[in-house]
Amino acid sequence: MTWGRQFIRACECTPTKGENGEVEDISFYEGFMHFITIGWKIFYAVIPPPHMGGGWPCFFVSLIMIGITTYIVGEIANLFGCVLGIAPSVTAITFVALGTSLPDTFASMAAAKE
Repeated sequence: MTWGRQFIRACECTPTKGENGEVEDISFYEGFMHFITIGWKIFYAVIPPPHMGGGWPCFFVSLIMIGITTYIVGEIANLFGCVLGIAPSVTAITFVALGTSLPDTFASMAAAKE
């Protein structure tokens, strides 16, 4: 995949092929999630493709992007706590707990379905 193709894929919301090869149309949920996350998709399309430079540019730019994302989420959490009048330490602990527990919960739910 080329770097330019990453940006195109970030902006696309196309139908997919099912297990039997039939085309599955985009659901309302998929379209809605694409619409609200397109900014993050384009933001992360800046990361170079893994095949460039032996993967090292991808690795280092990914680390920088993780740092930027962490900063943005931290500022939003700080603002959220400030608006609600919650102490910064309580807000920090709560958001860290949510950030680590919710992905585990969803992974467990997905594993239980299979």
